[in-house]
Amino acid sequence: MLSGFHDSLQDAVYVFDADGVLVDANARVGDVAGKETEELLGTTLETLLEDWGAGDSVDGARAAYDRVASGRRVDARATFELRDADGDVLHVDARFTRHDGNVVAVLRNTDAVRERERELETLSEQLEVLNRVLRHDIRNDMNVVHGWLTELEAHVDDAGANALSNVRDAVSHTIALTSEARDLAEVLTVGGDMPVEPVSLNGVLHRQVEKTREKYPHATVVVDGDVPAVSVVANQMLSSVFDNLLGNAVVHNDRDEPTVTISVADAGEDAIEVRVADDGPGISDAVRSSLFGRGEKCVDSPGTGMGLYLVDELVAGYGGTVDVEDRDPRGTAFVVTLDRADA
Repeated sequence: MLSGFHDSLQDAVYVFDADGVLVDANARVGDVAGKETEELLGTTLETLLEDWGAGDSVDGARAAYDRVASGRRVDARATFELRDADGDVLHVDARFTRHDGNVVAVLRNTDAVRERERELETLSEQLEVLNRVLRHDIRNDMNVVHGWLTELEAHVDDAGANALSNVRDAVSHTIALTSEARDLAEVLTVGGDMPVEPVSLNGVLHRQVEKTREKYPHATVVVDGDVPAVSVVANQMLSSVFDNLLGNAVVHNDRDEPTVTISVADAGEDAIEVRVADDGPGISDAVRSSLFGRGEKCVDSPGTGMGLYLVDELVAGYGGTVDVEDRDPRGTAFVVTLDRADA
């Protein structure tokens, strides 16, 4: 009997002998028919088509089976309709092939494929809208803000000049970030490689550490050792990687005054390793298994739950990796490994 791997398939697998009698099948066959698979053994192909087929489309399945069973073809394919145990019509793609004197038929439900294609089309349209918003609305607004900052320069004293400079830097970074996010949206919708360039690791980490300290004044964010003056293969959205990791390290910490430690080390001659470690409660095995899945988040997480998914997608697009380690006696460390841009 077909079992194990074959039973785990979503496709229904039928094995017919030389007389067209069903001699073996996987569990999916029984699921479709609403019976135990063993109950269907001994049934002929013709009976199965008469009982479960929908309309004249089954003629194509008969013809494909006959071409293989007669030896005229090694394999054949047909699309037709059948009814499941609930009477619902399913559109299936059937592939027939010979094996050890038998005819093996593999039926795939194409309705599920079509539904997935519709979902992907909807996602593509949503990303295109996001692309247009990033390209037009946000970027244009930031350019307006940048222009007004220039007008304000003549009206601030020395004490305000530093604050104005910080705002200008944030606006410039947002403009650059929207360009990178636009490119990422295009990659996700049309495919291809993520755009990358040399990015100063020291600069990115310094900015994100300061932002995290300002956003979470109750937390202690420490840089352990020196951050080497190296460039890594990434883009402007590398800041989002560490923004999410640092934010998660604080938000998901059960201490009143959490501590997050960043350290940077060589990972061989061609790569750099950035470790973001916290002293929180750690991550359970149940959560760890789907940690980087789309929409995964803990119940008290702020935001959309896309953070770690975005981290994983971005780092993978850079050609790097993200690993998770337990700390002793408690806590978690996210380890981001990136290629050196000058390697």
